Amino acid sequence: MTHYLSNYAKFNTKEEMDAAARQHTDIHWNAMNKTDRAVLEMIRCYSVKYLAAHLKHETIEKKLGKANSTIRRAICKLEELGIIERIHYVRPVMSGLGANIYVILPVNGHWTK
Repeated sequence: MTHYLSNYAKFNTKEEMDAAARQHTDIHWNAMNKTDRAVLEMIRCYSVKYLAAHLKHETIEKKLGKANSTIRRAICKLEELGIIERIHYVRPVMSGLGANIYVILPVNGHWTK
């Protein structure tokens, strides 16, 4: 049985995803602050098994000790930089919005910001 998060994966292996996360960090180092990098690292860590992470903002807030607005800003910045994709997830049983799915994106050599 395939885990539902595997359907969102952009890579074939954990090593490919890790390499892309490192490249994104190197490319966008000056555009990212410490919190942005910490959020990316948390998404990467939670993505190890299925190459995508299903996380609540609250989980990220508690783990990093940051405010909700700070986490939201960091996620928006990572999206704008083309580092992650946020997928809004609707819970099948309750038919309501659940935690978002976050996917680290492959590095696009032509990306400029």
